Amino acid sequence: MNIRILLAALAATIALAACSQKDPAAEAIAAAEDALNAVYEDAEKYIPERYAEAKKGLEAARAAFSEERYADAIAAVRDAPAQAEALARDAAAAKEQRIAELNADWARISGSLPELLAGIGGRLEELGRLRKLPDGMDKQLLDETNAALASARKAWEEAGAEHARGDLEAAVDTARGAEGMAQDLVGRLGMPAA
Repeated sequence: MNIRILLAALAATIALAACSQKDPAAEAIAAAEDALNAVYEDAEKYIPERYAEAKKGLEAARAAFSEERYADAIAAVRDAPAQAEALARDAAAAKEQRIAELNADWARISGSLPELLAGIGGRLEELGRLRKLPDGMDKQLLDETNAALASARKAWEEAGAEHARGDLEAAVDTARGAEGMAQDLVGRLGMPAA
């Protein structure tokens, strides 16, 4: 009888000890979630591998918590605030570098593409005035090339609109597409490479 009472008391003590760590573990997990959520947008975009690594600690804490290993849960997220701070700092640096690269690309493309498109347009006008097209070129190819030039010009206009809206990433992506189309046209028309 005494052993049963002793075991019951021991079980109650263990349960009480577990409960006493449950709330701190839940609070630690919530704090880690808040810290990582605060840096999510830039960290996920600019340093996704590092962000995924930080999330693993949070997932481990959640798993430990669901298995009532509260001390392990707390240990798994102990470094989350420092990790979030480092993520915020490194994501900001990566973002700054990415923006500098995009600005450099935009400056390069916007400095050369309008002139290139004008040159292609001029060449197509010349070809359109000829009675006999050069060897390897026919009316269909000329029509296709004119349509492709219109698409490249439209893409360049769209890139300009995206840039004006402040969407640098989309603007550069669209501008690169327009530049690729223009380079393809240069090749098709046998013009000197830009």
